[in-house]
Parts: sequence; structure tokens; C-alpha cells
Amino acid sequence: MRLCFLAVGLTLAGASLCGAQTSGSSICATCHRSIYDSYLATPMARSARKLDNPAIQEQFDRASFDHARSGFQYRVSVRSQQYLLEFHKADGSVSGEKVLAYAVGSGTRAFSYLISEGGFLFEAPAAYYAIGKSWGLAPGYEQYAYPFLGRPIAPGCLSCHASFLQVEPLTLNRYRDPPFLEGGVACERCHGKGGKHVEKMLAGDLAGGTEILNPRKLPAANRDSICAQCHLNGDVRVMRPGADWRSFEPGGRLSDSQTVFVRAQKSDAMTVTGHVENLALSACKRKSGDRLWCGSCHDPHMVPAPAEASAWFRSRCTTCHSTSACTETQSARAKAKDDCIGCHMPKSRAKDAEHVVLTDHSIPRRRGRETISATASTADLVPFGGSPATSRDLALAYAIAAIGKSGGSDRERAVGLLEKTTREFPEDTEALMSLAEIYRNDGKYDMARALYERAIALDPGQVTASVGLGGIRFERGEFTEAIRLWKDALAKNVGLELVRLNLSVALLKTGDRAAAESTLKEALAINPAFAPARELLAQLSGARHP
Repeated sequence: MRLCFLAVGLTLAGASLCGAQTSGSSICATCHRSIYDSYLATPMARSARKLDNPAIQEQFDRASFDHARSGFQYRVSVRSQQYLLEFHKADGSVSGEKVLAYAVGSGTRAFSYLISEGGFLFEAPAAYYAIGKSWGLAPGYEQYAYPFLGRPIAPGCLSCHASFLQVEPLTLNRYRDPPFLEGGVACERCHGKGGKHVEKMLAGDLAGGTEILNPRKLPAANRDSICAQCHLNGDVRVMRPGADWRSFEPGGRLSDSQTVFVRAQKSDAMTVTGHVENLALSACKRKSGDRLWCGSCHDPHMVPAPAEASAWFRSRCTTCHSTSACTETQSARAKAKDDCIGCHMPKSRAKDAEHVVLTDHSIPRRRGRETISATASTADLVPFGGSPATSRDLALAYAIAAIGKSGGSDRERAVGLLEKTTREFPEDTEALMSLAEIYRNDGKYDMARALYERAIALDPGQVTASVGLGGIRFERGEFTEAIRLWKDALAKNVGLELVRLNLSVALLKTGDRAAAESTLKEALAINPAFAPARELLAQLSGARHP
């Protein structure tokens, strides 16, 4: 008989997890109470939460900030038991507000916030930063000239902050309620599915083994993959054919489901989730090899108190280094006796998050990083850690790196590699769509159309091909078909602002003015600051009422 357990404690709502042979983290406390209680206090255990208790977020007390480039002002507050993000143009021409449904992050460095539109999750443009206890634009939003509300929260992103996601099939970013059952990194994310382990332990059956993973006992590549699934940023991440965000499981190798590419010559700049890359740059890692890993210095079940952190990490350093190895000044040596990381792991700003400061895991001997010489061109994309990569993986890596660029070496390399890949693997949906996008941008519509159609037939859950093929159909005057394709894309991601705008134009082309106006109103309901939709709706209203 297989037992079922309800996931509570860390969870937002209890839910049976039996179908996945999982147990939920709270059941671990039955035998591991002290570890469980300690882990609950770590950032990883509290990296996502539902915003349903106004008393826990004092920073929402009517904080505000301006964005000079767009002329918009933002304010966050709590009203009627809801967390709100309000925005308005300084001249009073545009205003709107959104309910913030979830917080992502532990708050150690920052909180990001999620907006829910009928179960579709999007990142809010505002974030709270621990440095200065201040509000500002979320990373990557400075480029927009209006409050951009359409950045989708795909499962591959959310899964690093929450566990047991409840994803709606055949959509990009729609989730059931609640979207996740544990608001943090669950025990099973590192130790593997625990259903069988719990059954045996409760039954007192120890003869058959524990059926649970201890990462320290795994081969180095498998052990390191557990941390790398969330702490290896890379320049480009490519999923293997047939793999997705659910494919990696503890005990396996990350490279079996995805290839993480980096530039041959790594930048000195740090990224929010680039700890594994930074550690690989260090002399400590290069000399220690597989003996040094994240668990050499970090206990994932606890974080030392601030007053104890220096001594804690110093004790890790001195397993390999003696205090006499420090060759700095006498005063520096005195400091080093208490705080190795204060000198050798200084805090630096992340290049992909303006207000976030991180510990430098490249462990420079002195301030200012050492770099590793590269034999390839510094522009080359190479698999991190020497993991295997096919020409197909490399083709997609260059295609992803070239997104948003009209030319350049990445794009040139992508075309040749993708053409080869689609000939050899005519059912590789990702390769088909990537090459189709390049062809469409080059005006090679017939070639792009054939690839889009093949991709749609192979994968009804994709979005990119429906958007791109809809554009080709529209340009050829095939408005009814464009409307069908764009509606299909919007059913999988309601936040596609430009697609919804184009859909309204296509509806006008067919003479369906009422549907066009309704579509524009839907666009403004999702984002009142989306000026093109507002302007077109005003034109239609003016034409109707001269």
C-alpha cells in the first residue's frame, strides 16, 4: 500500500502529491525536525509566497518612485486587504493599477512581484530592494517607455523559487490556483522524490535502503547539477530535444536535459544566478577540482547568523588554507583571521540587477578578478564545464543570443547551423521556429511559412509559430487565418500586447469593428498604459461619434 501525504507547512494550500510519488516537505519533519525547522529560516525555503497578509510587508506603506525616461510615477500600497501597484503619467493623461498577487524572492536582496491575469502570471515592473530598503524598477524594465506588464512568468523561471508548480497544459504561463504548492525550494528538489522513502521509514523497513538521495554521495557532476539547476546562469540555456523545465531530477546530470552556454572569455561582471560560473573562475576551484563544490562552504539547511558568518566561513577556508598564507599587510592579516570572505569574496553589484549586491564567488586573491585565458574567440559560445553539446544545441544557442539583433556574428552563425539542423532533424520544433523567425525577419516569407506550419503541426502548445505565421498571413491579406492564429497565441499567453493590437487591426480589415473595439478594450484592461491600443480605440470611437 502506498501512503499519501498532504503538503503543509511550507505550502500555500495543502494538496495531495501522491500522483508524483512525492511527499511534500512537512512530512520530513517527522524524523528530521531540527533540520526542517532550521531550513525553514533559510532564503531558499521562503523564496515565493502569496500576498494575502498585509501585515507582513511593511515596505508597502505608500512607497513611491519616479521613472524619468517614461515620465511615469509608481506607488505601492495596501488597500482593502490587497497589495497594489499604481502608476500614472505625470501629466495626468494615463493612470492604472494592478493587484500584486505573489512575491518572489526571500527579501535577502530583493522581492519581485507577480501579477495574475486570469491565472496567467506576469512580472510586475516594480521591485523592492534590500539595499537602502527602497523601491525601483525591476531588472530589465528601464528600457521601456511605459509600464510594461507583459513579461510572462514561465515555469522554467518560477521553478527556481517555488516547488510543485501547477501549470495549465498547452499554455506558456497560465497556472492553476494556487500556482505552486510550496513557496520555496522543497526538500525533494535536492533529495529526490520522497514518497517511497517516507513509506519505508514509517513502516520501519530499513532493509531495502532509504530510497532518498544524499547529494554529497553522488558523482561530482550529478552532485553539482543539483545546485546548478538554479545557480548556473550562463549566457544561453538550451533544452535538449524533448526536454523541458521538469526534465532534470536530483541524481541525474543537468547536461542530460539542457546545455548551458557561456562566452569563451567570461565577463568579470557578476549575474544574480551566476554563482557556479563565478566559482569556476576561482583559483580555488581550478586547483581543487571536484573536491570543491557548493557544499564545501554552504550548509543548505541553515544560514549562519550575521554575527557568526565570518567565523563560519573562515572555518571552511581553513580546511585548505592556513592563516599564514595571507601575504597582505599586518592589519589585513589581523582582519583575515576573523573574516576571510571580507577580503577574498567582496560584495559587488550584479550586472543584470542594478540594485542587487552579491558575494564574489570567483574568490579573487586580491580585489580585482583573475581571468582565465581562452583558446577560442571571445565571442564563441561554449558549453559550460566542457559538457557535451551537439551542433543543434549550438545552433539554438546562437539563435537565442541573436534575438532582437538585426545582424551580427551570432545571427550569421545561427543561420548556417539551423539550416543544417532542420535538414537532419525535420521534427525539431525549436530549431524550426528559430530558423523561421530569422527567415521572416529577412523577408523570406515562403520559407518561413513552411517551417512555422511544420512546427505548429508538431507542437500545438507553442506560441512563437502562431504569432509569426499570423504575421505572414496578415501581410498577404489572409486576415481570417491571421485572426485564428493570433487568437490561438493569446489563448496561451494573454499578455502579448502587440499581437492583441494586430488582432484588432485584422478584425477591422474583415469589417468586424465591434470585435476590434472589444479586443482593444481587452488590451487596455490588461495594461492601461499601452498607448497604441488607447490611440487606436480613440480613433475608432471618434469615427463612430463625429
